[in-house]
Amino acid sequence: MRIRLSEPTYGEEEIAEVLESLRSTQVSMGAKCKGFEQAFARYAGVKHAVFVNSGSSANLLAWFAIANPLFRPPEGCKGLYPGAEVIVPAVTWSTTIWPIVQAGGIPVLVDCDPLSLQMRPEAVEAAIGPDTVAISPVHALGNSCDLDALRRIGQRHNLVMMEDTCEALGTRWQGRMVGTFGLLGTYSFFFSHHITTIEGGMVVTDDDYLADLLRCLRAHGWTRDLADKNRFGDSSALDTRFAFVNTGFNLRPTELNGAFGLHQLPKLDGFNAQRRQATQALSAGLAPLVAQGDISVMAVTPGADPAFFGFPLLTRDAVTRRALAEHLERSGIEVRPIICGNMARQPAMAHVRHRVAGRLDGADRIMDCGLYFGMHPGYDNADVAFVVDRISEFFQ
Repeated sequence: MRIRLSEPTYGEEEIAEVLESLRSTQVSMGAKCKGFEQAFARYAGVKHAVFVNSGSSANLLAWFAIANPLFRPPEGCKGLYPGAEVIVPAVTWSTTIWPIVQAGGIPVLVDCDPLSLQMRPEAVEAAIGPDTVAISPVHALGNSCDLDALRRIGQRHNLVMMEDTCEALGTRWQGRMVGTFGLLGTYSFFFSHHITTIEGGMVVTDDDYLADLLRCLRAHGWTRDLADKNRFGDSSALDTRFAFVNTGFNLRPTELNGAFGLHQLPKLDGFNAQRRQATQALSAGLAPLVAQGDISVMAVTPGADPAFFGFPLLTRDAVTRRALAEHLERSGIEVRPIICGNMARQPAMAHVRHRVAGRLDGADRIMDCGLYFGMHPGYDNADVAFVVDRISEFFQ
């Protein structure tokens, strides 16, 4: 057997929809992308969803909107100005951090709980300084941060919240989808994620003005896709098809991405139910090793209903982690580090202006002792039994 980190979740419906787009010759962003945006907004329970070409681009677009001169922050809050600080977890993917730097901000890395893998609220509180303007919770591997605690901190200190939900599509916090608690939230539809548009991402918000700013920045500072084409400046004297009122990027998806999304989104709840079922079976099978102290598995944050992204576990020490990883790979089970481990220890950070707030012992433990293997809707009982048997074999 071979247990890969991910398996394709698309079928003939997605392929047929893509072929229809190719035959129509309408392949750049159009009706299918807009239809997916509308369906996603309904699913998430938000007013606006802005589709882009990747989850990384979703983060980029969100932070450049917060840094834009036309950004209107919530009352008492500030936008992202040069040298302003944004609090992020030390255990995250690189593109949580790079867009903050690229938009002129300074990421402040805080510790994470090695059991839940999520940023510690007490570490966030302790990291706040005079230049702190925002917090970016990252819902790691389909779990959820403690959003009640983080929202209280944000409200107390007038911080903008931008949720990075790229690994947690469908996770709920007290019944509400994560990614919808902050001013903005981002999602990813990469090939291995909860649903796929091959490459793709989404930014969501309930703010009408901000939604138009996102659409403007998504495509060159263009007015073409704005609900109010004169919102950011009077362009009535121009050819309104080619009016520019801001700076921007080209982060647009294609109709091929939208075609995938239209068929993948209705499958999401079923996919996540299968992920939960497989996770429960794996947890039950590995419970004796947890009881013996050989491993620990991700603890669900109280109040969260997770949409598991992978199956992470931590060993007693780094030596055991390396040996277990080699054993599983030889057995045909692909493994990888937990996200990027502690980002403060990545070589690129030597070239990035940042601040480390407090000790990162939890993040270090996650990096040194943690690994995860794939969790996808295709898992069946035989896969679960194989993985449990190979891990148990190692510790025997």
